[in-house]
Amino acid sequence: MKVITEIKKRKIPIVTIDKSLNKYDDKILFQDKLDKANEMLKKVGLPKQWTTK
Repeated sequence: MKVITEIKKRKIPIVTIDKSLNKYDDKILFQDKLDKANEMLKKVGLPKQWTTK
């Protein structure tokens, strides 16, 4: 229990982000899935709860 409360009180996250993953910033991974998702958004659109505010 002591460990859990210490983790909850931390201001700095425990997880560190690997900087070597930045090489994928400008690359499109899974182009076929992206195309399929964009096509589906064109046909169906976004849910109403996300489009109206």
